[in-house]
Amino acid sequence: MSTRRKLLIVFAVVFLVVTVAAQSSAALRLMPPETYGGGRSHAAGLSVYEKAREVMSSWMARLPSGPSPGGGGH
Repeated sequence: MSTRRKLLIVFAVVFLVVTVAAQSSAALRLMPPETYGGGRSHAAGLSVYEKAREVMSSWMARLPSGPSPGGGGH
């Protein structure tokens, strides 16, 4: 193997290691309390659930009903 090829492989491996380390360190960061509901009461969490349920039902209402048109398929 030529020196240039070895250098390219070493660079690719170092790049891969740095990329994986950056991703895992981003996942280890602490989330701010407002993100996961820290300090809020159960009732506030329930209202988030109700809002999500309302949004999902509105999305479902937008879907066309009935069978799909016949045709060639996917």
